[in-house]
Amino acid sequence: MRRNRRHRVNISAASVAGGALLFTLAAIVAALPAATRPLASIDARGVIILCAHPNALPFASRKGNPPGFQVDVGRALAHQLGVSLDVAWVVSPVQYRAAECDIVLDSIINPQIQAESRIRVSKPYHHTGVALALPAAAKGINSFRDLDMTQRIGVQVGSLAQMILGQRGLQTTPFGFEDEMVEALAAGTIDAAAISPASVGYFNLKNPSQAVRLVHAYEHEPELAWNVAVGMRGGDALLGQKINAAIERMLADGAIRDIYAQYGIQHRPPTIAR
Repeated sequence: MRRNRRHRVNISAASVAGGALLFTLAAIVAALPAATRPLASIDARGVIILCAHPNALPFASRKGNPPGFQVDVGRALAHQLGVSLDVAWVVSPVQYRAAECDIVLDSIINPQIQAESRIRVSKPYHHTGVALALPAAAKGINSFRDLDMTQRIGVQVGSLAQMILGQRGLQTTPFGFEDEMVEALAAGTIDAAAISPASVGYFNLKNPSQAVRLVHAYEHEPELAWNVAVGMRGGDALLGQKINAAIERMLADGAIRDIYAQYGIQHRPPTIAR
């Protein structure tokens, strides 16, 4: 069985200026030297390059059947820009450093990341975070704070969720990959899982007879909730402006919503910063 290896890279906790922050693939890329390619260069080549993990459905897959929602969104974005999409398949910091990708999707919008790195972000296109997955028959649990110390909660090893829930005295069970976690929940070997909504939605799409309950628990946990955007390694102001305009059109016409739906994922409009 293929494992969702992307999440061993993406979901790890880090301390940032007195607070904890959940890294994404883009956060790792952001810490590395950026290959600056302005809009004129992208237009001249007719190609924009996306960094993605080769074995990380529903996010991305090199096998291409399906390609993953990041690749599908990347293609739709490239079409809006009038170019084609190429993908740089990367799994390690060394490969990120060498890859000459222009964009990475699902970049968390966080002022500290953007201030301390070379990555620039577009307007947000989706609101997400660490969700709570439960058995289908589970009742009366609508947030992480409704869990008790007798319940076994699957968490990504080394993740922010593991740290926060552990500090609350809850019983956490670490997993290396998100698909292992949701499979364990469906099999009844754990009682809940702190997991990405995308992984739960895709599991339920592929396994309707074993579907689990998805709770958007991050809505009550500011540290576990965020907007995501297109991260740009280098580029210029014109590229940012054109990507922002494309994102606005894709949100208005439902293109992003429809791509997510193909993977069993509910698109949630980005929240407005307060």
